[in-house]
Amino acid sequence: MIFDIIFLVFVFILLIWIVSLMISVISGAPTVYAKDPAIKKAFELAKIKPGQTVLDLGCGNARSLIIATKKFRAKGIGVEISPFYFLLAKLNILIKGEDKNIKIYYGNILNQEKLVQEADLVYLYLFEELLEKLEPILFKTLQQEATIVSVAFEFKRHKPYLTSQNPKINLYKI
Repeated sequence: MIFDIIFLVFVFILLIWIVSLMISVISGAPTVYAKDPAIKKAFELAKIKPGQTVLDLGCGNARSLIIATKKFRAKGIGVEISPFYFLLAKLNILIKGEDKNIKIYYGNILNQEKLVQEADLVYLYLFEELLEKLEPILFKTLQQEATIVSVAFEFKRHKPYLTSQNPKINLYKI
């Protein structure tokens, strides 16, 4: 009996994970993570200051936001479309004790103009197809003097004011 319950819970979690991966892939944002040194370097290049708000569109497990709040004393906002990774992000910030500094929202990153307006810095690790869809939204909606950090990929219409190699990090100013 107990084995059956454990098995059913395992199958349920596995099913949620598989469906979540499919949602991510269909939405154009499969789950891929930047390494911690790349995240730290991105925030250092952007010169993030304590108290600033970092918005991670497609935040996955919220690791970048945890780094932003713990190392740079920023505030974090994350948006995730995958139900599994949304729940994982919520769990991670709770375990790391950052639930007062980070807010995670479930939803499509292309419909987040209100959150974009709150950001001092937008952190992105997204493929070019999704960046192309986000580009007009971000450059129209972000407040003056906001910064966009894109790890690995560039926008098509806007050129970065700073590009770093190994890992490739592109910075844009509004």
